[in-house]
Amino acid sequence: MALETYWVDKLVVVDWPIRDPEGTWVPGVTVTGTVTLPPAPGGTTPMVVAEVPAEQLYRATYNPIVAGTHAVRLVATGVADGAEEATFVVRRSLVGLPPITVDPTTDIGKIRLLATDLAEDDAVFEDGQISAFLAIEGNVKRAAALAIETIATSEALVSKVLTTSDGLTTDGAKLADSLMKRAKALRDQADVEAGDPDDYGIEIVDFDQYAAYRTYL
Repeated sequence: MALETYWVDKLVVVDWPIRDPEGTWVPGVTVTGTVTLPPAPGGTTPMVVAEVPAEQLYRATYNPIVAGTHAVRLVATGVADGAEEATFVVRRSLVGLPPITVDPTTDIGKIRLLATDLAEDDAVFEDGQISAFLAIEGNVKRAAALAIETIATSEALVSKVLTTSDGLTTDGAKLADSLMKRAKALRDQADVEAGDPDDYGIEIVDFDQYAAYRTYL
């Protein structure tokens, strides 16, 4: 299964021709399919799977309703065992949906710029979600860090380490680690700009104004 690109509401079709070691198609296999969704809204959802004898394959379908990177896992049990994984990208439809804010003079635009979520046809977050990050964190850089942390968590869950049939490899854990470092850097910058007390050392000591003149025996 290879990486594909779809639009919201365009049916995703994954064909899996399960065969035995001799190359003969195996009918009667129990196949289940699961889609792991992008960070917003997150979670998983089942696919509809059907056996197609005329084409000697199993067909899993899913109608995407959100944009972003999705992961597919098909599992075969019963008369044959096995599993296949792949990812596909769903792009945000530009028809009938409110545009996202990318103007860097606005707080939402600044957060998108720092989180590199600027593709209008493939935005990870809606404006309302970006506004929620800002409300939670109260600071543009911290809100961008939270957005990146949310993406990192999703990458770790969705991408894992996958190698598709055409040789494309993704490593969600490594990408997530890189994203978390970027998020930490933004949080550190926000702390410095806010004058976080933890960044400075203050020590209170007793003061004796006559200590320099006192004679000790």
